Amino acid sequence: MYQTPEQKTAARNQVIRWLMNYALDHQYGVTFSYAAENDDPSEAFPEYRTAVINANWKNIDEIPFIIGHELGHLFLGHEKSEYHSSSVNSIRLEREANEFSLYLLTEYCDLHDIYFYNMYTFAQAFGIPRDCYYLLEEQA
Repeated sequence: MYQTPEQKTAARNQVIRWLMNYALDHQYGVTFSYAAENDDPSEAFPEYRTAVINANWKNIDEIPFIIGHELGHLFLGHEKSEYHSSSVNSIRLEREANEFSLYLLTEYCDLHDIYFYNMYTFAQAFGIPRDCYYLLEEQA
């Protein structure tokens, strides 16, 4: 994987830049909140075509996945009213946003000729939370 912490940070920053440019290319914005607590969730604001990402998130390695997830809500047209209408809807919307994030991260890998030994090294490299591993297993 990465040989040094500096290489890991550089790789994470590179994918974050790519995700932000991907959003901008599609007329969406990504901004970072530095005032948030480390457990405050990031959030998509469809009415502003913007995702606000918690820059202080407790696991910085998850930030690329989180950006992709919030962009998923925007790209897929998820509305807050739909999200709050029922727990079934919120589960479906969260799953769709997680799948979209995985799509973006695999697209990034394809474009940059990045390959992984297995889905778990991919997940580790991009900070995919363990509770989303079931999606990797379904796509394998």
